[in-house]
Amino acid sequence: MGEINKNDIEDIQLKKILPETKITAGNNLKFRIMQQIETEKAFSKKKANSSFSILSNMYSIFGIMYAIIAVIAGFVYFSAGKEAVESTYMYLTIILVTSVCSVFWMLSVYDEKRRKKK
Repeated sequence: MGEINKNDIEDIQLKKILPETKITAGNNLKFRIMQQIETEKAFSKKKANSSFSILSNMYSIFGIMYAIIAVIAGFVYFSAGKEAVESTYMYLTIILVTSVCSVFWMLSVYDEKRRKKK
């Protein structure tokens, strides 16, 4: 089989000694360290996990825009008829709602880019 050389004997002795000399932290120290880590996480600047997506923001804002237009068109259609839906005032109302939602979307994208710079 093999000879046991001097290095193997020293390794075995060292492995027996190390666990006995190992210093362990007390429960109080572990608690304070974990508390410090949690405190630093709470006060540290939260990273934007790239969760802000221009497309997802666009879908939500413009989805609401289309819902508003549908509600207005439905109300006008059922109260005044087809001619009122095809009138100039209805088109102007749609253009107004679209413009307001577009400006809101542009401001939200600008604001998010500004926040990411900080």
